[in-house]
Amino acid sequence: MLIDNIKYKKSLIEVFSGHIDKSDYIAGSSVLKFEKKFSKINNSKYCISCANGSDALQIALKALNVKPGDEVITTSLSWVATSASITSVGAKVIFCDIEKNGFNIDVELIKKKITKKTVGIIPVHLYGYPAQIFDLKKIAKKYNLWIIEDCAQAHLAEIRGKKVGNFGKFGTFSFFPGKNLGALGDAGCLVTNNKVLANKAKLIANHGGKGLHILEGINSRLDSIQASFLNLKILDLKKNTKKRIKIANIYQKNLNNNIILPNLKKNHVNVFHQYVIRVKKRNRLINYLKKNKIDTQIHYKRILPLLKAYKYLNLKRKDFINSYRASKEILSLPISPEMSKKKIIKICNLINNFYD
Repeated sequence: MLIDNIKYKKSLIEVFSGHIDKSDYIAGSSVLKFEKKFSKINNSKYCISCANGSDALQIALKALNVKPGDEVITTSLSWVATSASITSVGAKVIFCDIEKNGFNIDVELIKKKITKKTVGIIPVHLYGYPAQIFDLKKIAKKYNLWIIEDCAQAHLAEIRGKKVGNFGKFGTFSFFPGKNLGALGDAGCLVTNNKVLANKAKLIANHGGKGLHILEGINSRLDSIQASFLNLKILDLKKNTKKRIKIANIYQKNLNNNIILPNLKKNHVNVFHQYVIRVKKRNRLINYLKKNKIDTQIHYKRILPLLKAYKYLNLKRKDFINSYRASKEILSLPISPEMSKKKIIKICNLINNFYD
């Protein structure tokens, strides 16, 4: 059990027992309740729940009629689900490098990737840091492309006062246990402000309309039990998000100049699914922190274009130099709403001492 779930243990057990007593496992009132809650907290008109964040991306692509031969542009630094969703519907994934001084897709480089076959762009708000969405929207409008926002790590992140997920045709979210809002298993959803797309996505997620089968869909439903867990935990999402931001600010103020800190853009609310720094001598630092009982992680060690799964694309490292360099330096520091200021300061002092 993740440490964040321990405080919910008693309530989670009660919720689970209630579903067993009622034999309530699929769909039902708890799912509808969660969809309403999440659409409200994200200021989106419609929320369509599904089995996981990967399915959410695939459902969005299917709802937008992406077909074999189409090309979809996405970032070279992300979890593989982003790119795999594109190929899962038969389209070709076109990777684009990230910003030199950030973690998100480089908007200027996108223009060079657009061809007659390009139909859309999937930016990822990586680590909970929003991408340059207004510049992306200008490009999308100019070339008649759609945008699907991958918000799997960006619950409640904002750009100029507007929640992410509301800038494109769809926003997709994951509620994997480790996310800022996590279930006790796989879960996900899509948000949209378009009624027609919302209805189509709902059909696709449920066999094309159970009993009707208006179109070919998939089996991707949010379980009632997971929905009830999420209904319980979403009550603390805003509070926990503020705590994450507070922890990140302590890191920002106390880590010294030998470390490259996250580039936090103006008018962006970063929700810090991960607090990611860039460092030299990374492996030595990891071992040093581990000896001092501080666990760290790397998200992600290998960039997408260089994964074995995409060997067939014959892509070159030099074409994704920003993401490649970042992958050799990035390090995710502990960030959890339960962390004390004392522990955060300890981590900062250890890192500063290591480089001093």
